Amino acid sequence: MSKLKINFLNHIFLKDQYSFFYLYGIKREKVITADGSSTLYMEQWDEYYHSMHGAYNEAMHVYIESGLSFWKSLNKINDKTCTVFEMGFGTGLNALLSLEYATENEFEVEFETIEAFPLSFLEVQDLDFDSLFPSKNYKSILKKLHLSPWEKKNKINPFFTLLKNKILMENFNPVSKYDVIYYDAFGFRVQPQMWSEETLGPIINALNRNGVFVTYSAKGCVRRSLESLGLEVFRIEGPPGKREMLRAIRA
Repeated sequence: MSKLKINFLNHIFLKDQYSFFYLYGIKREKVITADGSSTLYMEQWDEYYHSMHGAYNEAMHVYIESGLSFWKSLNKINDKTCTVFEMGFGTGLNALLSLEYATENEFEVEFETIEAFPLSFLEVQDLDFDSLFPSKNYKSILKKLHLSPWEKKNKINPFFTLLKNKILMENFNPVSKYDVIYYDAFGFRVQPQMWSEETLGPIINALNRNGVFVTYSAKGCVRRSLESLGLEVFRIEGPPGKREMLRAIRA
């Protein structure tokens, strides 16, 4: 291997382990979580896509109940479209639950998400998320979410529009303003750079007044970064298996 190539690989690895492992292949294994829903496990990182205490329950508590539903009750607006930004499309579970909430409450959500290294649809199908909603035909909806074109707005149903961007967070420059931000990066232990003030800054600057930022993390350094960026930060009850999480508001 040439010296130039070695230096290039070292640069990638040191700058972003996430990029390194995806470039060279990382094994993902389906596992069943405590509430019966599925997630993916990466042995190389010892990291899960969702909480092992319950993938469905975590997503509902952190992003829907503490994020989207809270924003709706905070703003008391029934006819306004809610713009959501999600860091990390991943399995698509947060998008699917947001679509369900928007449809059941009959209000429009424009959902923008980024994912530099999308999962294959075969991996997503194997997670069997549509079985979480036995009375609804979500198999076709999940397929639309994952197979719809990237870098283009896609009307998934009358209440939900999806824009997926295939890009690293460090290269993403928001052009929209957001009402709700779901920050669902991998954990600080494996991706500390994703939780820095420098990385968070651009999307926090794009948060509307009375906008809501939610994440499963409750780390003090993350809280301090959010406060430094001008948000009012609250430690609130976490999802099953986690005592606290963070919710922040643009006053």
